[in-house]
Amino acid sequence: MFRLGSATRLSPSCVRFIPLFAVIFLLIISFTVFKSSGIEKYQERTNAPYVYINHRVGLAEPDLNEYSVKTHKGYISLSELNEKVYRPFGYEISKPTLPVPTLRMLNEPTCELVFSEWLRISQEPQTDIPQKEIPIRQTDQFLLNGYAALGSYYFNDKNSGWGDKPRNWDRISEIMTYSKKQIANLAYPVESESMYNAMAANRLDNLTGVVVGSMQPWVEVYALKNGAKKILTVEYNKLAIQPEFRDRLSSILPVDFVRNWEKYAGTFDFAASFSSIEHSGLGRYGDPMDPIGDLREMLKIKCMLKPRGLLFLGMPYGTDAIQFNAHRIYGSIRLAMMFYGFEWLGTYSGENSESFDLNSARLHFKGVFGLTQYTMVLRKL
Repeated sequence: MFRLGSATRLSPSCVRFIPLFAVIFLLIISFTVFKSSGIEKYQERTNAPYVYINHRVGLAEPDLNEYSVKTHKGYISLSELNEKVYRPFGYEISKPTLPVPTLRMLNEPTCELVFSEWLRISQEPQTDIPQKEIPIRQTDQFLLNGYAALGSYYFNDKNSGWGDKPRNWDRISEIMTYSKKQIANLAYPVESESMYNAMAANRLDNLTGVVVGSMQPWVEVYALKNGAKKILTVEYNKLAIQPEFRDRLSSILPVDFVRNWEKYAGTFDFAASFSSIEHSGLGRYGDPMDPIGDLREMLKIKCMLKPRGLLFLGMPYGTDAIQFNAHRIYGSIRLAMMFYGFEWLGTYSGENSESFDLNSARLHFKGVFGLTQYTMVLRKL
């Protein structure tokens, strides 16, 4: 039998450290395997801000199977979304940027077609009260062929006595004296401040703009405070604007705006909308049911802006979903369609005046049907 001699026998103090050395060795091995596997790259692709990573040098086209975004079904590859969602809706992925893919439109409509189609749909017969369920024949169109979640959250703001109504348009002088926090409290405390922060970082000095949807003049006041010269508000309700501000503020009904679209095409330096476009086409306010009502609004805005014009866009962000008929929630899938024709410059919250990187983790951190309203700044390409 072989025995250790006294010169080679381990001391008791060394023996005590053997388990520690073993643990360290196993950790080193595990880290090496992790680095060499695809796991680290997968996390980089899903949690990094708006980036495009092509690890395969020399390939002309990236493999969309290597990129995934989060949905209510879990992580779905961009390849699957390209085939099941984007192409059926008239888009395709041009770059696998994350957390929002960059798209091209397969057959972009002219501005004339965009506005004529909106007008045609607006003239279709409507129900007496907003529908409580998505029509079965339009389910796939509304829910992106099943890749957007569906929940119920019903409102009748068409003809109910307690629906949202315009207010405070006769108090603009007073509101102009408010702090940004006081103004935000008129609408969405804290979240509304994201609009001010975005405008302050992208000044509007002597610029002309259009606001899409506005029950109260808080977005308009933010724009005026950040230097805007003139603002036109497109709103379904007639607005009684304080006389002293009618040289700088005006309003128009959507149908009149559309009928005279050529007068406004390419004339605005900026556009702004907060908690408005996500309702388009859901019928809550008596508007026609339209699965792509929000996408039409984005195309209309694109037509109205000058080249390189800015869009300040505040909506509910999270995991792609519809809480019918209240609103849409915008995740990686639908945001890509909304962003078509624009460059994403930055994202602002109400808590900080500086922009932040909206990565996948922050976009989806509240789970399905959880949402946060930020303001994104987009520039027309």
